[in-house]
Amino acid sequence: MRGGFSDWLREQTPEFKDRLSDLYNRTFNCFVRPAYDGSHQTFPGLDLKGLGITDLYKSQKDAVWMMKLNGGAICDHEVGGGKTLIMCCGAFEMKRLGLANKPMIVGLKANIHEIAQTFCTAYPDAKILYPGKEDFTPKNRKKIFNQIKNNEWDCVILTHEQFGMIPQSPEIQQEILQAELDSVEENLEVFKKQGSEVSNGMLKGVIKRQENLEAKLKNIAFEIAERKDDTTDFRMIGIDHLLVDESHKFKNLTFTTRHDRVAGLGNSDGSQRALNMLFAIRTIQERTGKDLGATFLSGTTISNSLTELYLLFKYLRPKELERQGITTFDAWAAIFAKKTIDYEFSVTNEIIQKERFRYFIKVPELAAFYHEICDYRTAADIGIDHTFIPRTAFKKGRTG
Repeated sequence: MRGGFSDWLREQTPEFKDRLSDLYNRTFNCFVRPAYDGSHQTFPGLDLKGLGITDLYKSQKDAVWMMKLNGGAICDHEVGGGKTLIMCCGAFEMKRLGLANKPMIVGLKANIHEIAQTFCTAYPDAKILYPGKEDFTPKNRKKIFNQIKNNEWDCVILTHEQFGMIPQSPEIQQEILQAELDSVEENLEVFKKQGSEVSNGMLKGVIKRQENLEAKLKNIAFEIAERKDDTTDFRMIGIDHLLVDESHKFKNLTFTTRHDRVAGLGNSDGSQRALNMLFAIRTIQERTGKDLGATFLSGTTISNSLTELYLLFKYLRPKELERQGITTFDAWAAIFAKKTIDYEFSVTNEIIQKERFRYFIKVPELAAFYHEICDYRTAADIGIDHTFIPRTAFKKGRTG
């Protein structure tokens, strides 16, 4: 089909080619990354002496400035680059400037105490909620949710597991799952038109996914009908910006595809943990009417599968994807990815045909789209040498 399109395009008039070129450039080749220079920021209230440092890294200032301007970002900084302090300063600055009313930091259980300690050291006068494990026992959860809801916190700090215990808005769940169901039903219609070209296994897989989504939507409709007035969910507690440390832990997000037998796509069913994150981010985006609404921080934002890049956009750039006419993974892959067919040995030593999404295409446009909201830094960019960094530097909060 790609080759046929090229042959067809050569036969068109120069005027048509110009119009098509203009449409393409306005849709995909239209991203220019601003110079996010945050060196002018002063960070009122930040206790540099308490942190044991003379100033923030330039990379940290730039990342915070990017968050302020865009209402979120992806901070892809190498380990040791100071992501903890970026979260703390970013959350406090957004609250101070009225860019967020109640930011929340979500981190790994192993790191969350250090994050809370760094925040308290950096901003000793800040009003921070850092609940313990006992606050999230079944009998205490309602109380802690009400504390988050009814107080003006400068920041709320939770572990990934604690965040997952917050009930999500049934209306948001219904909206997202209905969109997934619509996509599945569209794929099912395509399969039915293809008839004998589709295997029974592929068809049964799509039908099973349709039935699962219908069952979930039925349960959510019942939950909405039976909801009590004292129910507190994520929409009600007022969180309006998420800072997600080690965000790659949420990369296993559900997506719908007809390429179910193509290797390297990951698990299209996804995890409940990732789906809860999507519900929360969509709640914030619905409130603000804009993309982003969250800041993802990780040293490995994209590691294994090609789908991980698409899922980052699904989380953070839904409106921009819609403007580009991309509503599903298949639509994205048709524009930015290329399949190859290889021959491999199976476990029984037989030669089998294997399809893979192996290449990105239109790489400059895709890179510009990603780079617009991503701050990528290596240790060399930041100006640190891991060989000579003492462990005390990490404990003082100088780096994340």
